[in-house]
Amino acid sequence: MSFMPPGWREKGQKQRRRFTYLLLAIIVMILLGALGFRLIEGWSFANSLYVAVQTVTTVGYGDVVPESRSGRAFATIFMLAGVGTVLYALTTTVQAVVESEILATLGIRRRYREMKRLEQHFIICGAGRVGARIIREMQ
Repeated sequence: MSFMPPGWREKGQKQRRRFTYLLLAIIVMILLGALGFRLIEGWSFANSLYVAVQTVTTVGYGDVVPESRSGRAFATIFMLAGVGTVLYALTTTVQAVVESEILATLGIRRRYREMKRLEQHFIICGAGRVGARIIREMQ
């Protein structure tokens, strides 16, 4: 009797891969934003990274803002793409957690039904020499 639903190992590997890609997407998005602010506004990489992280996390302190028209246009596009990427990552994570909870609940119910159907049985742990003798005597 399996404690996990069929295909759970493959599904777990697929989810780990998906989370890795999502994390990489967020990191790449932040680095692209920092690079864009660096090139367009001429800020230091530290300030550019600071603004990119603020934008993606929707904190927006407002202490460093794009001054040029092209900087504001880039910031607008970056806001939409960055926040969209983070929201997609969050919804995917929540979906995976909820799905695993549902599968776990269904698996527990299935195992409970299987155990309820069992009648007049014994569980012999460690079927070595002694266990084999007990099995022979019980037959």
